[in-house]
Amino acid sequence: TRDQVVAVKGGAIVCRMGARLRRGEEGPATRKLASLGMPILRTIHGTGIFEGGSFAFLNEQTAVVGVGARANAEGARQVEDVLRAQGVEMLKVDLAGYRQHIDGGLAMIDVDTALINPGVLPFWFLEKLKAMNIRTIEVHHEDEFFTVNCLAVRPGRVIMSETSKRTLERLDKAGIEVIPIEFEAVYRGGGGIHCSTAPLVRDPV
Repeated sequence: TRDQVVAVKGGAIVCRMGARLRRGEEGPATRKLASLGMPILRTIHGTGIFEGGSFAFLNEQTAVVGVGARANAEGARQVEDVLRAQGVEMLKVDLAGYRQHIDGGLAMIDVDTALINPGVLPFWFLEKLKAMNIRTIEVHHEDEFFTVNCLAVRPGRVIMSETSKRTLERLDKAGIEVIPIEFEAVYRGGGGIHCSTAPLVRDPV
């Protein structure tokens, strides 16, 4: 559900799936948003493609988009139009090869802490995180690929697959509380915990 909608200040952006076999998911997502009374600020259209897994807020003033196989430059431009009107800067990260989403390389797990896979993020972006005083914790290279694809349920508290034991130890040492769950079977379908959720409203921190 992460890919169909991006929640921003005051409403939602309905995405347009990059994978053709997923086209059509936008309709049920739009109807659900309407039934909840959530304003739809933009629907990605035309030649734009964009999936929510390739979007993340770094803080209230800064967001990042991973441009690649599932989010192209035109889709990113349409999202940026909405964010610019809200005074939010959007960083664009070019993903390597056929990588699909930014949430394979970065997950914000506290107001000033990110879990990252540095092997899939460009150097300039790692330096940008450092300049923003965002602490980074690297996923252990022997853990599951979807380890970064975790979910912060509040600052400093994350849900993560129990199979990511080495990274769990790193997070514990860094003072991050982890709720481990069985999720390995879902990985086989091509998605992680972050992929499986679409937060619409979150309390400010």
